[in-house]
Amino acid sequence: MDTERCPLCGKANQCVIAAGHSDEPCWCFAAKIDPAALQRLTPGQRNRACLCPACAKAVQVTESSEPD
Repeated sequence: MDTERCPLCGKANQCVIAAGHSDEPCWCFAAKIDPAALQRLTPGQRNRACLCPACAKAVQVTESSEPD
């Protein structure tokens, strides 16, 4: 399995760890991953390669900015 490709769609997963940049945080560290996306993985795909942001339906975690 190519660890730089999303196991669901085959596109680049943008994982900095798989790209060899373990000194940088990956986009997924600050993202909410849709649990339904993880459920689409087969047991053989789990914990082997990251999903891409589109398949993960990742939403960046930001501090809430409520109007004053």
